[in-house]
Amino acid sequence: IKQEQVLGLSPPIWKLIQLGIALLVIIGTGITEHNSQAAHADLTLTFLNVTSKGQPAGEAILVRTPDGKTLLIDGGMDASSLDTELDSRLPSWQRSLDAVVLTTPRQDHIIGLLDIVQRYAIGEIIDGGVLHPTTTYARWRRTISERNIRYLAVSQGTNISVGRFISLQVLWPVSPLHKGSNEVRDNGLILRIVTPGLRLLLLGASAQSTYALSGLLNTIDTTYLQAEVVQMIEETGIPFPKELDNVLQKANPTWLLLTSAALSKKQKTGTPPTPPLRKRAWQSIPTLRTAQGTIQISSNQITWSVTQYKLV
Repeated sequence: IKQEQVLGLSPPIWKLIQLGIALLVIIGTGITEHNSQAAHADLTLTFLNVTSKGQPAGEAILVRTPDGKTLLIDGGMDASSLDTELDSRLPSWQRSLDAVVLTTPRQDHIIGLLDIVQRYAIGEIIDGGVLHPTTTYARWRRTISERNIRYLAVSQGTNISVGRFISLQVLWPVSPLHKGSNEVRDNGLILRIVTPGLRLLLLGASAQSTYALSGLLNTIDTTYLQAEVVQMIEETGIPFPKELDNVLQKANPTWLLLTSAALSKKQKTGTPPTPPLRKRAWQSIPTLRTAQGTIQISSNQITWSVTQYKLV
């Protein structure tokens, strides 16, 4: 007795059912294989060496996840340099980013992003907002609105998932934003990137803010400061506040990554950062600087590594 007769189905319908079952098996196998490949792919965080006329031009961090998500944090102040860096690291056909994060509206973080939001399709844009927008920041928000990009203003306590493998924990600023003499620095985003086997604390420009660092120590549980890698911005002629020592002691990182801020018109080209008057305890931590070449962190969810590609 034929199977289609037992089920009471005609031969054509039975063949369609068999074909459907075969397709489901193929699709299921493909999904399983894709998930397996994603589970074994590396997460990469690349601290780009964006420069302008050979000098540091701010911060830009490219994050790529095992499940194909792409995140750009800040953009430096030289659009051409950023374009070159992204073009060399993303497939030629890719003209989309899942998310863009602006940690501070300073010129050496936002200028490059103004070009990016024009050249790429952006899934979501994240920043901490500002109390008194500059002309550049107003243009930033206007462009976001004109291109109908989803915008999210975040504050302490916000958690954002980027795909299945990465979480962004917003540790700073608090809400409402702080009013003071340096609102841009004091209200900068401080992020903790958490992925299986690796935690990164991005202090960014807020590493220079006594207000923000004190706030972290007073409002954040110590466990949320712990990280294998800490990144921060260093500025020519400006020593880090003493509160940074306490934050780094809580973080207990294996590596420090330092990004040089863009030089202002008042600063002399090529002037190295002013060293502190005394040796700081955290200066014994192994340190890499993006001014000396692009830095890439790779993680396979079990182990991770840091590589610097020196300038030639």
